[in-house]
Amino acid sequence: MTVGENEILLGEGLEKIAPDALTEKVKTVRLFARTTPDQKLLIVNALKKNGEIVAMMGDGVNDAPALHQADIGIVVGEATDVAKESADLVLLDSNFSTIVKAIEEGRSMFENIRKIILYLMS
Repeated sequence: MTVGENEILLGEGLEKIAPDALTEKVKTVRLFARTTPDQKLLIVNALKKNGEIVAMMGDGVNDAPALHQADIGIVVGEATDVAKESADLVLLDSNFSTIVKAIEEGRSMFENIRKIILYLMS
């Protein structure tokens, strides 16, 4: 995955954007970096305002509000207890491929449950 320079937004650049403008800006940004806990929450809320399904990954107490607000909060096993309580999914390792595997497994389970329900109703 390549990310262009105009698709990156750093926390210091985020400070200069008004909340209404942020709702538009998040439509084109693919990578947020060096953000504060308050900025993370603003980003999650802006994405949700645009109708996006938001997954947020964090590991500390400061991430808890954004983890809770996101549709899917993801933490790693080494995360703080507060972050784990705010999350929907706790990963046992810090590998991003684990997230992909978890999503694939979840989709497979969902499809199998859907098939069973259709079979039982027919």
